[in-house]
Parts: sequence; structure tokens; C-alpha cells
Amino acid sequence: MVATSTAITVVTILLAFSVIWLVYILIRGYTESLFRTIVIIVILGVIFGYLQNTKLETLSFKAIKNDLFPPKIPDYYYTVSEIDTQHSHRIIYTFLSSDLLMKIERGEEVPPPPELKLVMDPNGRTFTIEDPESLNLVLDKLNLPRVKHGARELFLSTGNQTDIGIYRWDDYPLGTLIVERDIYQNKKTMQSYQAISRIIIDSRKY
Repeated sequence: MVATSTAITVVTILLAFSVIWLVYILIRGYTESLFRTIVIIVILGVIFGYLQNTKLETLSFKAIKNDLFPPKIPDYYYTVSEIDTQHSHRIIYTFLSSDLLMKIERGEEVPPPPELKLVMDPNGRTFTIEDPESLNLVLDKLNLPRVKHGARELFLSTGNQTDIGIYRWDDYPLGTLIVERDIYQNKKTMQSYQAISRIIIDSRKY
């Protein structure tokens, strides 16, 4: 992934060089390169315009594709709860619950929890969110700010067994973002994948 600000800088430099080159070939009369140079300038201009207007703070092929051609995001089944403590206020979005599983087992038309795209770590035990786009689409659905980068499992930093399957962003705009994953299994369809179990917005900064 590349920061949008970095991409803007690179494209601006390329665009400036292309314009200078266009002026040069017009002065020198190198008309055989004129059309190609104009095409390059137009393409760079379109890219520059997109980068200036996109809300993406980091770029990846999947993120750009979803930005240009927004996918239809399902209406996930989830519950929202709030917890107030002396030090923080937490909003908890629960996607994978016993209530959901019971509804699915009864054959009710309930959308499954959102899938979380992960990459297995070399240890074969933990998973890393390298591209956060699958999470960002869910955050979009909840009208919450996106994350700017992926994350490793919290267990790899703390060594605490209870932190397996938990991801944390301390630089989140609303405080601290915590995402919990779990395996979703549909016994009827034999569908199984790593799903977002809960999303927690903690008002305090860790």
C-alpha cells in the first residue's frame, strides 16, 4: 500500500516533467513525439485529479477498485451496545453472536457476519490484516472512519493468550479501535471463514 500523499507528490513531479518536455519538443519541433507526450499528460492529469478528490488515505489496487466501483455491501445483522466506565465510553458492534447463529440454524433469512481478509503469519498460528479494505468496507457501512493501515494480532505484542484474534488501532480518530475475529461456520451450507466478531470503539487512547 502507498500513502495517497506520496502518490500525489510522485504524480505531480511526473506531470511537471511532462509539461516541460512538451514545451521543449514544441520549441525544437519534434512533432513525432507530440501526440505521445500529450497522451501522457492527459493520463497523468486524470490520475492527479482522482488523487486530489479521493477520500482514500492509503492506496491499494483493491481500495482503488472499490473506490471507483463501489461494491454492494450487505446489510449485516449486528447489535449495538454501549458501556460506560470511569475512564472510557465503549460502543460495541457485535456481528457474530449466539443469537445470529440460532437464527441461521432456524432457517431465518439473516445475512452472515462480514468476512475479514487475513494473511497467515509464518508461525502458522496467528493472522495479520495486511490490506484493511475488507474491514474498511464494514466501517463504511457503520458510518465510521476508515483505518489507514493493517494490523498484527495483539498477541504478538503482548504475549497474552487472551489477545489472540484481537487487532487494535491506537491511532484511530475516535479513540481506540478494537476488532475481534472468530471462525464463522454455517453447518447447513458448510460455509466457513474468518469473520469479524466484534468492532469496539473505545473513547480512550491506549
